[in-house]
Amino acid sequence: MEGSRKGAASDVICIIAFAVLLLMTVRSYFFENRLEYQLNTGLFTALFCLVPMIFRRANIMTLPLVFVIMIETAIFLHGYGVLFMQYDDLIWYDTVTHTVSSVVVGLCVFYALMVVDGHDRKVKLGKRGLSLFIVLGMLALSVYWEVFELVVDILTGTNMQYSPFDTMRDMLSNTFGGILVAVYVRWFLGRHPDYDVAEEFRLHPKLTKFAGHAHRAE
Repeated sequence: MEGSRKGAASDVICIIAFAVLLLMTVRSYFFENRLEYQLNTGLFTALFCLVPMIFRRANIMTLPLVFVIMIETAIFLHGYGVLFMQYDDLIWYDTVTHTVSSVVVGLCVFYALMVVDGHDRKVKLGKRGLSLFIVLGMLALSVYWEVFELVVDILTGTNMQYSPFDTMRDMLSNTFGGILVAVYVRWFLGRHPDYDVAEEFRLHPKLTKFAGHAHRAE
């Protein structure tokens, strides 16, 4: 019953985020002088807000409510920042969005590592190992993301890479977000030593089997 309520609540959050971003995109199209890139970003972020709900209703997986809130917050902040020029008008806005997004990515890394740690007999990371891998994973991903932004700027003429200072600030924000997740993970696993990703996410049977949950049950 509680799981159903949380699932319904996460669906409502996804729909609200989608509707608000879509309305902002439409408003920007008719009343603001926005570039195609900005409008496409608004539309893409609006649609992406529905992904957790689609996954749940398709019985692929059910994301925890807190995780859904973090995902929707990160997506909304980015879409809002692009549509209403907050990245240009507020010097600290990019730092906030990068930090929030890095927390979401860090949590994704945590869940992926938990699958490996829980279902591969040859790999046992432990709390310290998980925390270290999360920070290192975020460092690696932040480098690749900055390279991706540079490639997009070269190919499309956008200005995602404002300056070397902006690149370093983004990487520091990503590192800080990874450290926050690593600290949270150590605290969380100390309180939930038997945490099971497959059970928490209520994965589709095929995904559960892929994760090795069925093998462990045998």
